[in-house]
This record gives sequence, structure tokens and C-alpha cells, in this order.
Amino acid sequence: MRITRGTSKRILFVFLFTVVIGCVSSSTNVQLAPATRAEVDAMLNTLQARYDLTGSLKILQMMVTIEEGDQSEEVRESLWYKKSENGGELLHIQALGAVNEPRGVAIANQDKDQFMLRLLNEQKAFVGPLSDGALREIFGVDLRVSDVLSAIFANPFLDGRTSKFTSVETSGAKFTITRPGIQKGHVETITLFVREDEPRVTEWHIHDEKGILQQRAAFADYRPVSGILRAHKVEIERPLEQTRVTVKIAKVELNVEIKDSKFDTEPFLTEDIEIIPLGQSAQ
Repeated sequence: MRITRGTSKRILFVFLFTVVIGCVSSSTNVQLAPATRAEVDAMLNTLQARYDLTGSLKILQMMVTIEEGDQSEEVRESLWYKKSENGGELLHIQALGAVNEPRGVAIANQDKDQFMLRLLNEQKAFVGPLSDGALREIFGVDLRVSDVLSAIFANPFLDGRTSKFTSVETSGAKFTITRPGIQKGHVETITLFVREDEPRVTEWHIHDEKGILQQRAAFADYRPVSGILRAHKVEIERPLEQTRVTVKIAKVELNVEIKDSKFDTEPFLTEDIEIIPLGQSAQ
């Protein structure tokens, strides 16, 4: 049963971007010309290298604007990401209040197969195995763990779907790649620009089987950080839900030391709060 989103939960939700999931659709793949395939592979290899070269990521100043219909809210968030020695991925997100006090904390620890959402004002925490189902249960939308990484790294190809393209169109430095979506009948269109031999993902659209836009993601303000090009502005829009989320990053650090304790959930699971195991929550 879906959990109703409260204010703190909603604030954390805005960075766990809502990307749909379902059955993989069938589609006819195209055989790219060797020269085009080589260009596309070079871009994908560069995008993958940016991810591979990022062992840790710290964002201490991140402004998030949420627009739902005619309502708008602006909140601050911080984020810590790290690849563990075991090859797992660790993520810690905090939503901050007016004087930088944490209002909500989300921790995803792949090593321990653990996910926690702690709502500090409500004095409760949702805890369970790290899975797409856990995210779907809490936030009431279909959300994959890999989609969060795709948004953080401005790379829709981190899910490994790099070969089943239905078309690749080129116009100068612009490349438009079309591939089947995750949900049956959906189509994804990804636009990249190459500047100074560096590819930049700029747009990522998802349309349903009727051609209706389900989601648009835009990545902009690319700047190098420790020699790695990163987008400093991300915008996610879901027209049918009249929701738009804009994230502006003011300060980001790469490959800095982050202690594993940053991703421990135990300090947040004190005896004075209500702990709700995922799968047993009520509406």
C-alpha cells in the first residue's frame, strides 16, 4: 500500500527523481554505419569514464525548486556518494531547514542491502532492503535505484542499455539517440552535444505509446570539477503530474575522503522513534 507523502518525505523525494519502470518493450534495432557507431561508442565511453573516475562525490550546496501546479517551494539539500571497497554504491541525502538543520535523511547502502528514510520532524523512519520496490512503496511512483545515479551523473546510459538504438541522427555537433523505454511501448530520446571533444547530455525525453510526453530531463551548466566535466543544473519535468524539479549545484567536490560511517543508518534509528519496516506500512 502506498505511503502518503508528507512534507519532509516530499522534500527528499525531489532528488530521488521519478523515472518510470515496467516491462522492456520490443522494437526493431537499426544497424548503424561504422563511422556513426564509432562516434556514438566514443561518446558513451567518455560518459562511462566520468562515472568510473568518480570514486566519491560531495555536494554541500544544492538548491532544489519544486513546482507542482501553481505551487512552488525551494529547499536546500546536501548529498554524499561513494563507491565502497566491495564495489557497492553508497548514497546519503539530507534535506535541510532554515538554519541548515536536517529535516529528512535518506541513506542507500548497497553493501548492506539497506535503505532508510528518516523523517526527523515526524519522528519516524522507513527501513528495508535496498530495492526498486522500496523506493516505489515510499514515494508512490515507479523509481529505479539506477535512475537516481543516471540523474546524479547526467548519464541515462548507466543502466547498461547502450546497444538497442532504434535511430541515431546527427547534425553537426548534435546527436539524437532514440531507444526503447523501460516501460512497454515507451520511447526515449536522448540528445548530446559534443564541444571540445567532450560530450554533454542535454535532453532526455520519455514518451508513451501514444506519443505523450511522460518525462523530460535537461542537463546544463557543464563545468569541470577536478578535471571531470559535470552538469551543475538538472531539471526534471513530468507534465501529466504538473511537476517540475530544478536542481542547481553551487559547490561540488569529487574524489574526497568520505568515511563509511556517513552511510550508517544506526545513528538515525534511535529508540524514541517509530520504525516502519517496508512492506508493513499503512496508507
